[in-house]
Amino acid sequence: MRERLGKFVVSKLLGKGSMGEVYLGRDPSLGREVALKVISTGSTFGEEAQARFQREARAVALLNHPNIVTVYEFGEDEGLHYLAMEYVHGEDLETFIQRGKVSKAELLRVLVQVCEGLAYAHEQGVVHRDIKPTNILVTRHGKRPHAKLMDFGVAQMGDPGLTEAGVRMGTVSYMAPEYLDQGTAGAASDLFALGVILYEVLTGGRKPFPGGSNASILSRILLHPPEPLRPSDLDGVPRSLAPLVMRTLSKHPEDRPADAEELSSCLRAVLREWPEVTAGAERGDEEVSQKIRVGKGGQAHCLSLKVALRQARAGSEILLLPGVYRESVTVDKDVEILGVGEPGEVVLEGVGGPSLVLAAGTPVLRGVTLRGAPGHPALRIERGSPVVEGCTLAGPGTCVVVTGGQATLQDCRILATGPRGLVVAALAQVRLEGGSIEGFQEAGVLVESGGQVTLQAMQVGPGSGTALRLGARGQATLEGSTLSGAAGAVELGSESRGQFTRCRLVDSRYAGLLALEQSQATLEACELAGNGCAGAHVLAGANVVLRQCQVSGNEGFGLSVMDRGLATLEGCQVRANGGSGLLIHRGATVQARATTFAEGRSLGIDCADGGQGVLDGCEIVGNAGVGVQVESGGSLLLVRCTLRDGRDSGLLLLDDSQVTLEECVVHRNARGGILLAREAADPILRGGNRIEDGFQRVDGQGQVARVTPLPGS
Repeated sequence: MRERLGKFVVSKLLGKGSMGEVYLGRDPSLGREVALKVISTGSTFGEEAQARFQREARAVALLNHPNIVTVYEFGEDEGLHYLAMEYVHGEDLETFIQRGKVSKAELLRVLVQVCEGLAYAHEQGVVHRDIKPTNILVTRHGKRPHAKLMDFGVAQMGDPGLTEAGVRMGTVSYMAPEYLDQGTAGAASDLFALGVILYEVLTGGRKPFPGGSNASILSRILLHPPEPLRPSDLDGVPRSLAPLVMRTLSKHPEDRPADAEELSSCLRAVLREWPEVTAGAERGDEEVSQKIRVGKGGQAHCLSLKVALRQARAGSEILLLPGVYRESVTVDKDVEILGVGEPGEVVLEGVGGPSLVLAAGTPVLRGVTLRGAPGHPALRIERGSPVVEGCTLAGPGTCVVVTGGQATLQDCRILATGPRGLVVAALAQVRLEGGSIEGFQEAGVLVESGGQVTLQAMQVGPGSGTALRLGARGQATLEGSTLSGAAGAVELGSESRGQFTRCRLVDSRYAGLLALEQSQATLEACELAGNGCAGAHVLAGANVVLRQCQVSGNEGFGLSVMDRGLATLEGCQVRANGGSGLLIHRGATVQARATTFAEGRSLGIDCADGGQGVLDGCEIVGNAGVGVQVESGGSLLLVRCTLRDGRDSGLLLLDDSQVTLEECVVHRNARGGILLAREAADPILRGGNRIEDGFQRVDGQGQVARVTPLPGS
């Protein structure tokens, strides 16, 4: 397995098929996970299959629909073609069918969404040719399932004559008769495959054309009717569903539903008849309702989103056709609002207020660009558990304001030309997955007192303000995200809490992490690099823990800990910083274990007056200044530490400092091992230290003189 494909870091193999493999990867520039599909160089389908993969993959990458897995990039790396696609956290439809723990009505809701995505693909001239349950991923947004159609690797673009005679791609059980007979597939062939899946939904996984081999399955599809449905398969199911399944499985394409849009409408009609759904509607639960198209042209039902919302019932889908809609709208029903078309083609511009206010239980917004009016946000979320996916949110003011509820934003782009990208008010909770926030002047994300935010695989920055700012008692959980703001990457307000895993806090003019009074932060496997002041700056009373972190290339200190601040480092690398790798101010306390302080342009560690620390199993290596300096009133305990290869003294003790060395090694330092100021106390040596560079002391004339090694050295 390669470590990289193009710019993507390869993590692990997700799956393998006859034509290639799929790997889990990571985009290091955005910090988001991707699925990397690769055509094997030794594929039995030959060079023509690889050429078609390249040609068709680029076309499929243009498909943009909420129910189709997004393709980010197509590339080639040393002769290996790959697709970088959206990595969907969910399970395939086959798993749901086989487990039998999800109702048939719920599974039909999933297939309605598949029909929507397929209808869009067919409009673009794309025939999937491999529709099957394992190519349908299902995730959940609150109570709602959300389907993503994937694997267009054998899709047919445009002229079906591009498929060679006799070459059929896909899975036999789901191949339409005309495809098996003539070798050409059309949109109706995809509908036949959906008919097979509908049959499986009703039967719990049985196939309508069973067989022990591909040849026997092929024969049954061509020559025999589907296996009859059993009475138990239809228990509690609306009567209209069984005829619809058999119609979709017709031998002749013209006898099937006219297109995926018609099949979707038929399934919605079935759902409206379903006793389970009707009972749910009476209890006030989610209801499958009508679909309303908004826009200009014959396909639209109305011109205004406001009008569509007045007509809609809970569970309705509102499809926004391409265009610019100038209105400010409040969504007070559990509906899905879906933008239809390419990115940026569906735009909602606010007039005298926010573009959109979400004030319902579980509304969903996908594929829409929102532009806020001056002085108003593009999006305001007031309550509930809404899902916003694949949207662009922009405006001259704060782009997104969340005042209540538990909101989820997935793969959204927030373009802040004003002060803030996202504001999370007190008691509100927001989760952001994928996407980016950029252009902010004050803060990319501002979490007010008591608010909570979770960022996963996010890119916050660039911007002239602070990427993430937590107010008093705010909380933040970050994973796999990159934060970069000119005024700072992360600022923790008093009594706030932060948890950071595999994050990058980089390229600010000040500190990567600024922890204010009484704040707490834990960083695991993070990088704090390229900041103008310090990698991390810990103020009075703050408590910061760094585990397996890289603190490197900062112009100032690697880590600076102020009065009454507490810092713990475990297994970290502190390298090549302009100032001291670690600065312990008066009253501060630092514990460092198995940490390296190396290659700094100044001191390795500076323990100032009144600072104290314990270093266990640490290496202080190759620093331009003194390896460890303990100033007057400072106190350090070094256990099993190595101080070596410095361009100055290994250890410098100033007057009234206190240092204990236990089982330490001091050697190969250019200006000696241990240098003592004139009135400095000798260090306490325990447990067989090895100090090869010797001891020196500054005499009364200010000259450095070698002294006899102390007992125990």
